[in-house]
Amino acid sequence: MKWFKSNKEKKQFPKMIAVYLSQEYDMVLLAPFFVDESWLYYEQEEIEALSFDVNDEMLGESIKRNLNKFAEKNADTTKRNKKDWPAFKASNLKTVKEFETKFSRISISGLNEANIILAFDAETKSKNEIQLRTIISAYANNGELGDRLRKLHKAQIEMKIE
Repeated sequence: MKWFKSNKEKKQFPKMIAVYLSQEYDMVLLAPFFVDESWLYYEQEEIEALSFDVNDEMLGESIKRNLNKFAEKNADTTKRNKKDWPAFKASNLKTVKEFETKFSRISISGLNEANIILAFDAETKSKNEIQLRTIISAYANNGELGDRLRKLHKAQIEMKIE
């Protein structure tokens, strides 16, 4: 029986993507992440753009596809600034401030290295610094994943939970 992990075993990381939603700009941007050896997560350059009205099935499929793009990669991120932000560039907006105002962000990540359970975390503009979270099986069907994302986004925007 092995009580402790060997230091030689390669550490797996929880997968992560960010989803940016804007009904005004009719856009959903899905940004898969890289992670480096120091556990710094950063967005990959290739961002998937969908129509805001995409059906839940396709949205869920896109969530799974982008989670599967997650990878380990070391990069020098010290010279990057906000204008280099891949999701901002994919939005084609003129300023980062406009992007941050017009798009809502929901991060989706595995709760552990097995990535069996996914956590959807929604940032809010709450003065009390309240954030929203929902969890769902990574094996849920695509429609359920898309529906859960939409419900969380609605609660995020309306600041109301049903």
